[in-house]
Amino acid sequence: RQVRGRLLAVLREAHGPVPQAALDRVWHEPVQRARALDGLVSDGLVEPMPGGLYRLPLS
Repeated sequence: RQVRGRLLAVLREAHGPVPQAALDRVWHEPVQRARALDGLVSDGLVEPMPGGLYRLPLS
């Protein structure tokens, strides 16, 4: 839950799509971070975009 919260915080504070590298900096454990990001995408809370970018859904 902590990882998901940190990832969402980065996306909320951004003024546009966020590169994967920016999300990678918020949690040191890559497997846990990837699992959290995948879960956020599956839950519809994060939208993946071309070029390895992520954003919050527009609607």
